[in-house]
Amino acid sequence: MTAIVESAALQTWTADVFVRLGLHQEDATVVAQTLVEADLRGVGSHGVQRMTTYARGLRGGTIVAQPQISIVQDSGWAAVLDGGGGMGQLAAQRGMQLALERAAERGHGAVAVRNSGHCGAMAYYAMQAAQRRSIGLAVTNAGINMMPTGGSQKLVGNNPLAYAIPTGRDAPIVLDMATSVVAGGKLDVARLRGEPIPLGWALDGAGRPTTDPVAARQGALLPLGGPKGYGLAVVLDVLCGVLSGGRFGNGLGGPGSSHFFEALQIEAFTPYDDFLARIGELVDQLHACPPAEGASGVVLPGEPEHRLRAQRLRDGLPLEDTLIGELDDLAASLGAPRLEKKPPA
Repeated sequence: MTAIVESAALQTWTADVFVRLGLHQEDATVVAQTLVEADLRGVGSHGVQRMTTYARGLRGGTIVAQPQISIVQDSGWAAVLDGGGGMGQLAAQRGMQLALERAAERGHGAVAVRNSGHCGAMAYYAMQAAQRRSIGLAVTNAGINMMPTGGSQKLVGNNPLAYAIPTGRDAPIVLDMATSVVAGGKLDVARLRGEPIPLGWALDGAGRPTTDPVAARQGALLPLGGPKGYGLAVVLDVLCGVLSGGRFGNGLGGPGSSHFFEALQIEAFTPYDDFLARIGELVDQLHACPPAEGASGVVLPGEPEHRLRAQRLRDGLPLEDTLIGELDDLAASLGAPRLEKKPPA
């Protein structure tokens, strides 16, 4: 069963919870916005269901509530940030903004981030570049949750990436994907719903294919496209962890992760209006492709999420009753009010 909540009310409530967990109001607002935006776009694996996990880290001291985020190396168009061991959203937001500042000055900006934490859906950061006449890339390395192709031990993260490209249309092109068949958070979504997962998503602790999301969490995710997903995960781990001087490989077995952000200012390559005309032509070509049998037509990456966001802003966000119960328990433990649900129509 699900209940409906208003996105604005959910964001305010979420920020209040994080303030009670020790974050500054401004930082709590950033974290809340990233989570609610993920839910609005239908990426529940990176939405408010993450709050209980973050709360354990903040209470247990593995996440610093008020981190000191600092530039530890500055090469002009490139920089390295230290996230201070805090919420990953804070270091990631600073990293993307710094990359955009450098791109505005030099046409290209890139920032590697170390000593950070889980930072949520990567599209949130990449899309900021598309709003500023740039192409954005956002990458993070995850905990160890995949086996390398040909191996029998988990040693690789399902390191996700997101690209965002402005189109001059309603929706930018947004590719947001993990290097596993599905994001690990989708196992938690299935658990909350009491649903099995499809075969082909993950293995259990004994290395056998499983449909049990709990057993899958104890096992390993399967890489997207076999060796292709594994190879991409390794390359992204280099960009995030090795390049930044942060965690990588089996160093991701503990708390913390690393990120990488890049912004390419389009006008450094071509006049912006010319780019929009050319990208519009590409969009039109793809939309004009005859649909396959049984399909409703071609959509570009990010269009379904864009449409869903508009609908959920209008009608409210559906959250599983099980999740709402977990969030209410968290709120009660902090002396916060229960999450307000939208009255039935």
